[in-house]
Amino acid sequence: MLTLEPMDLHDPIDWTLPPSKSHMIRWLALAAQAEGETVLSFDGEPGEDILSMAECLRQLGVGIDQSASQWSVTGVGAGGFSEPEGVLDCGNSGTAVRFLTAIAAGIESEVMLDGDASLRRRDLSTLNSALRELGCKISSDAVPLSVKGPISTGGTHLDMRSSSQPLSALLLASPGYSGPLHLGLSEGSVSRGYSRLSFKLAELCGSPNRLDSDIVIIEPWRVSTPVAVGIPDETSLLPMAMLMSELHCVEVGVRGWDNELTPALMALSEQASELDLRDESDVITPAAALLALVRGGRITDAAHSRGKESDRILRTVEMLAAFGMASNATDDGIEISGGQVPARPESPVETHGDHRIAMTAMVLASKVGGTIVNPEVSAVTDPEFIERMTGLGK
Repeated sequence: MLTLEPMDLHDPIDWTLPPSKSHMIRWLALAAQAEGETVLSFDGEPGEDILSMAECLRQLGVGIDQSASQWSVTGVGAGGFSEPEGVLDCGNSGTAVRFLTAIAAGIESEVMLDGDASLRRRDLSTLNSALRELGCKISSDAVPLSVKGPISTGGTHLDMRSSSQPLSALLLASPGYSGPLHLGLSEGSVSRGYSRLSFKLAELCGSPNRLDSDIVIIEPWRVSTPVAVGIPDETSLLPMAMLMSELHCVEVGVRGWDNELTPALMALSEQASELDLRDESDVITPAAALLALVRGGRITDAAHSRGKESDRILRTVEMLAAFGMASNATDDGIEISGGQVPARPESPVETHGDHRIAMTAMVLASKVGGTIVNPEVSAVTDPEFIERMTGLGK
């Protein structure tokens, strides 16, 4: 547990962001299948999800040399992954477990995957059902599970209403497949920016595959990565800085940020009362806290956030209530009254193994004080978060 006392902050705060785990995990998957060396450069400290992906790739024969600000990845080429000697431990990372499951589908030997208690609760049925239709044997729709390939060519349907990761996983693993996949995509796709990111990065590495209709044909391809890749910052954590600024009425400067905002973050910065999180559900918890402080509003199109590290709709409402702020869960989001003032929680605030719940709770506690359960889970995305919070005002 971590107890924070109320902070009296007046001076501007210099805020840093870790490297983007969405970008870095994708680049690790691509560089692992290239021939030769790819250097990934970044600012800040990579989170535990990135470390989990890297360690699993090492077990598959990929060379990864790490230093403080860059990693050198020596790929094994398309179809060059070796049989791992042990279980691939994906830690807390839903991205890693889906990408590695798809990679394992291209390996003829049986591969075992597992993760922490939070990951074991996550539903992997969308990707696993598709892989079974394509000839793979998969023991379960939650980790621990085993995957036995090889995947066969053919067609299947992907339900995109809860996550875009299955599509990204199949695309990024396809260099190791023997032939094309014909994928029919459902309507109502969520997190579309992440699937577009996967196709964009793959195209930069020679992929001929495009995401331009609800039927996608994914052809195997030879991965040719740039010699050097710059990893951007984790902009999904910007709402933490925005929340800190609003709570303490101080300027929070985000080091290295290029001032570009996604649609949801733009709406937040403009204090919009309606926030559509179809494509940006990761920000639901700090966004809800920020809305409670200002004019209030309604978060919509975020039903898929119930399947994250926790049920983020339910747990966000509970966390806000612990700080004395009222909100109501809806089927697809949260309704929040505005103009609320947080109060110190009477008991330790549960975080349910969810890094974004933990980080938001710590930011709120910086204003009113409070004890946070399992704050260390914040290291999944930002290993320096606790140090940053405890160092404020000193």
